Amino acid sequence: MKKYMGSWALMEYEEGLEKGIEKGLEQGLEKGRLNTLLRQIKKKFGPVPDWAQEKLLSADSDTLDRWTDAILDAPDLQELFAA
Repeated sequence: MKKYMGSWALMEYEEGLEKGIEKGLEQGLEKGRLNTLLRQIKKKFGPVPDWAQEKLLSADSDTLDRWTDAILDAPDLQELFAA
């Protein structure tokens, strides 16, 4: 495919590919944050209720990071998610 592209088209193709890779990496990291926090919650508090799973799935990366730190001191899920 690259063989038939002009230099401008090739640059656009490579830029799009790079952006796609970056987005995939970001999504993978966020999924890793979520999985780590889920494991920590299960270990500390037991089974994760549906309402808590919904909060986790809708959280952004910064919030997941904040909760990952807060779980060390949180006495229960309500306090964890209030952090």
